[in-house]
Amino acid sequence: MLRIGYAASAFVLTASVLAYSSGYSYEAVPVAPVEIVAGGVELADVPVSVAVPGSIVSDGRIDVSSRIIGFIEQLDVREGQKVSRGDVLVRIDSTDVDATIRQARAAVLAAQKTLADTELDAEKYRNLSTSGTISSEALRKAELGTEIARINLDKAQSAVKAAEAQKEYTTITSPVDGVIVSVAKRRGEMATTGATLVTVESREVLLFKAYISEKDLAAIDAEQTVPIRIDSLGDRVFEGRLRGIVPSADDVTRRYEINVVMPKTSALLPGMFGRAEIVLGHQKAPVVPKSALVDRGGLEGVFVLADGKAAFRWLRLGKEWNGLRVVTAGLSGGETIALKANDSIRDGSAISAVENAK
Repeated sequence: MLRIGYAASAFVLTASVLAYSSGYSYEAVPVAPVEIVAGGVELADVPVSVAVPGSIVSDGRIDVSSRIIGFIEQLDVREGQKVSRGDVLVRIDSTDVDATIRQARAAVLAAQKTLADTELDAEKYRNLSTSGTISSEALRKAELGTEIARINLDKAQSAVKAAEAQKEYTTITSPVDGVIVSVAKRRGEMATTGATLVTVESREVLLFKAYISEKDLAAIDAEQTVPIRIDSLGDRVFEGRLRGIVPSADDVTRRYEINVVMPKTSALLPGMFGRAEIVLGHQKAPVVPKSALVDRGGLEGVFVLADGKAAFRWLRLGKEWNGLRVVTAGLSGGETIALKANDSIRDGSAISAVENAK
């Protein structure tokens, strides 16, 4: 602080205080150093990671189709409707199937009567063969007719079972607990074999699907947990488990698909967009607490302390790690900085370190 006195007038300037007695005279008053909390910049083993965008998908997305051909008799579910395992989704007209079942049962009845008749003939021929009335060849043919009738009965019974199984396929139920996400047909339309009628999406297992570059593939640890941030859910972080990497790259992008199993929570829904932090390795890098960072003219940096003075140093900062900010340029480690900078510190200010805190 610089104070100049002349007669009854006084003027204040920045520097040491000067006073005048008779004419002009100067008296120097020292400025007290600014007290700050200081600490050394440490090198930490910081993970090297890459953020990859992706989306949440269901691992249980099922396209429900029909095994028979027929008109849709009932289809009352709609998109967004929740369903449980075993709930009826579609009923198909069973008129043709019922007719097939009746024909098969009639064939069984006819085969049973034929078998009974051939067995009577075979028994009669056995008695006659004992007395020598008929030849052994006639007996053989009678017994062969019995075997053929028994085979025909078995075929007819199998046809009944097949027709009754087709009857079960006229009622289609939900295979999982989930939500209807697509309805491809409506009541009255024709259901054909293999054509999708409705799509059910299970929420039991959700995956975060993303793609990584070819150069990062070898560095990924398959056992790591993967932190994932979903854009629509703010700063909330979900810890996922890397389930696997699809070992086949896209021919155009040269990227590989990765699947991360998400934790079970009602906050996550299929289709949500987010970013996964994939750790590729570790490296030594200087880190500073967020409380040490100051903004000067739009530049973010710290005050480095040397020879009892503070010097502002601009930093290039990386990601946040364990509550600290990683420094990518501006510090090399071992420097002493102001850990709790405030507005009273200026570039070149005299300082006094009151605590060597970490």
